[in-house]
Amino acid sequence: MSDSYRITPIASSGTGSRSIVSPRSWLFVPATYPERFNKALNSGAEAVIIDLEDAVALDQKRQARENIDEFFLQLESDNVRASVWLRLNNDEQLAEDLVLCKQLTSSKLVSGVLLPKLTSSAPVTQVWEQTGLTVVGQIESALGLSQLNQITQSKGLMALSYGRLDIRNELSLRAGSQAEQDFFRQLRVTLLLASKANGLQAPIESIYADFKDEAGMQMAAEYASDLGFSGMLCIHPKQVALVNTAFTPSQAQLEFAQQVIDYYQRTGESIFAIDGVMVDLPVILQCQTLLSA
Repeated sequence: MSDSYRITPIASSGTGSRSIVSPRSWLFVPATYPERFNKALNSGAEAVIIDLEDAVALDQKRQARENIDEFFLQLESDNVRASVWLRLNNDEQLAEDLVLCKQLTSSKLVSGVLLPKLTSSAPVTQVWEQTGLTVVGQIESALGLSQLNQITQSKGLMALSYGRLDIRNELSLRAGSQAEQDFFRQLRVTLLLASKANGLQAPIESIYADFKDEAGMQMAAEYASDLGFSGMLCIHPKQVALVNTAFTPSQAQLEFAQQVIDYYQRTGESIFAIDGVMVDLPVILQCQTLLSA
């Protein structure tokens, strides 16, 4: 990670959504493997996503919902070390998923839902109005990207992420090519600007598919962190620590921020230099945000 400080917005919220501190690490766990739920909660991930969508075959959806329902009946809030999210199906299965969500809202242990394959604001609004649960939306297609302005104004939307593999496949981007890298660099900036312009929290980076490639994972996480993303999706517990580290300010960043705030509080000056670095009011505000996180 760069030695220069970077601030991630952590407490803003979209129109109508509840203010939630954005987790750094988001770990997927298939809803068909209930024996993994508690392991995920104890993995160090700040958010656990129990997945009802891609990880669950159509003929297993009902059992997957039952697994989730049973798990929450046994879950005690004192033992929850991560926020718990559900990834729903954005298709004809959504209605049944929402029935489950409404059953679970009374427990107050579900922080929100991920909605995949967004192409409009309609499903976000549907989830928010029926359950009151905050939504993280996943953009996974060219159509979704083309409707980004509408989607980012959705009531109940907290943040955006994107489906790298889905988009790559749809657009026939060659995996690992420079062209693919260039495309997703542009996409990240687009998501970042759209999120900021519409009052959402900073976007969440997509998965890194090769969980055995720790060096590549670290580079991807640090790049997203440096860009201003708030966190990253994980598909394996071994990715969690790398992501948490990448999205944590370094000691040098914290020390610089403390120097800035100490000087500002002592003198009241809003333009000065610390260690040869010019500081003005925007930098002071960034340092305050960093130290309050």
